[in-house]
Amino acid sequence: MTTPTLTAVPSARRTRLLAPRPRRRYLVPAVLGVVFVVTEGLAQAVTPFIRNDDWPFLLPPHLKGVLPISYWDKSEGRWLNTLWWTLIGQHGSATSAALTYAVAYVLLVAGMWRVLHHAGIRPGLVTDVLLGVALYASAVWVQLLYWPGTLTPSVVVGAVALWLLPWAARSRRRLLLLLLLTEVAAVLTYPPVGVVVLAFAVVLLRTAPWRRVLAVVATWLGGFALAVLVAYTLNWLLNGHFRLQLASWRHPNPLTSFQALLVNAGRWFATVGELWAALWWLGLIALVGIVLGWREAAVRPRLQRLLVVFAVATGMDAFQTLVTGVVTEARGQLWTWPFAVLPAALLLVRRPEREDGPAARTVTPTRVATALVAILAVGGVLAWRADIAMHQAVRQQYAAIAAEATAHEPGTPSPTVIVYQDPNLAATRSGQIMASTLMMAVHEEQGGAIPVRCSPTDCFDVATRLAFSPGGRTVVPLGTVDGRDLVAVVVPTPPSWI
Repeated sequence: MTTPTLTAVPSARRTRLLAPRPRRRYLVPAVLGVVFVVTEGLAQAVTPFIRNDDWPFLLPPHLKGVLPISYWDKSEGRWLNTLWWTLIGQHGSATSAALTYAVAYVLLVAGMWRVLHHAGIRPGLVTDVLLGVALYASAVWVQLLYWPGTLTPSVVVGAVALWLLPWAARSRRRLLLLLLLTEVAAVLTYPPVGVVVLAFAVVLLRTAPWRRVLAVVATWLGGFALAVLVAYTLNWLLNGHFRLQLASWRHPNPLTSFQALLVNAGRWFATVGELWAALWWLGLIALVGIVLGWREAAVRPRLQRLLVVFAVATGMDAFQTLVTGVVTEARGQLWTWPFAVLPAALLLVRRPEREDGPAARTVTPTRVATALVAILAVGGVLAWRADIAMHQAVRQQYAAIAAEATAHEPGTPSPTVIVYQDPNLAATRSGQIMASTLMMAVHEEQGGAIPVRCSPTDCFDVATRLAFSPGGRTVVPLGTVDGRDLVAVVVPTPPSWI
């Protein structure tokens, strides 16, 4: 006689395991492809507007004539950008640079989305789509699209780091090494990207012990310090000075006295006030997400760890301004968008349910989180469309001026083009930016040398002709010089947003 085998039957009241993660293999590329088009990202990638100080990073050395900027003289520590320009940037075009930036950004957002999925944030289909759109349509990051020559390396660094995070998180040493190297690379390209990577790394840690989270943050800070040391050393070896030489337009004010401390502190508080005055709706969404997350026992530990990252980001920004006097413009505060998206995303963490019914108290926070993500998605898409539309309108206007100025009959030489600008605008920052933009539009149209500003004699001639001609003229023929037509292009009044 044999003893029957007894099989344990699960209790009806035992906690049920989480359901298998839904397989949405094509969701991420489909959503990001659609949002890339809807946000007008495709327009910027194919027919890019390039900001004036990015042109030198897209051209070979002998054509760096828009502004007196070069990688070797700027000395601000972005040495990986130098390498990128040497190997890639100077050999491409504005369009190839913008397309590379767009692809890298899509991969970066896909990496963010993937990290959230690995962190247990896998909501329903509609909410997941809204989350992906919200991650992509950062109303802050859109302001960086117009510097693809300079900023593409930093987006590549961020994308690679985010895709490697789930793999690296399996080992403490791998994770710390990845964050160390990522932060070094971020500082040597564009430092704000490193903060974004750190935030997603901490989200991926879930409720890891505080000592591990603090070790990650400390390693990241160590990477920042190491990168600064590398930049100082390279400047010493190649430029002869063991420091970062900040551009004068940044208005540096080194911390050499108590008065300098007061001035720098005032600058920082004023900049923070302007930032959140412009992004008040973002701050409100972040506040709602934080309050709701703090009330949720399953979310609170993860939220607390995330808030440490944002506190570190704020402290680093303040420290930089207090020491150097240089403030970070709003478009450089890349962490402000995740500051709203990630607390809302944490409310979507999949929680176990008991078989006697769903946990009713988790329903309301989840629905509110979906609403918050929806607001971010819609607001972000509208911000992208508005920002890119403004830049595209100016690009089209300047391209039309350049086409008219360089038009010539077949078999005849192209005109010699010079640039005229209202003297009251020529010395202003916005005037210089738009004059350089028009110069590069002419250069792109004729594929030749970059036009120069008119001489005093030619400027007087143009001003006289404009004074006696009705309506606004943007192209002024000035006769023939050495067998070639001489044409002046008039720089339009700069747009208010520049």
